[in-house]
Amino acid sequence: MDQGDFLRLAESMADFVQAKTKLNVSLIHWPPFLSTRQLGFNVVATLVWIPFAIKKIVKGKTLLHDPKLWLTGLVFDYFFSFLFGFGFRERDGGCWVRLETNIEK
Repeated sequence: MDQGDFLRLAESMADFVQAKTKLNVSLIHWPPFLSTRQLGFNVVATLVWIPFAIKKIVKGKTLLHDPKLWLTGLVFDYFFSFLFGFGFRERDGGCWVRLETNIEK
């Protein structure tokens, strides 16, 4: 078996058994990502959570209303726009260095 055969182990094992024993292996049944009970729980939890979310949005107590979060984002954006906008480039295997520019004095 190749290294790539281990990605989907059930299919590769079925192919291996079928190739070595010449027996037919039926299709592999995969269960759904979410069971009906889990899906029902998610729907009920969302319906219960909606009024609380609306109440927080109306009062203005969400992360989007937090000025400290906006200030942090602005400083982060300013830092990286300055870093990438003024000649800093990746060189020599991941070190961030300032590339020399020819500035006439």
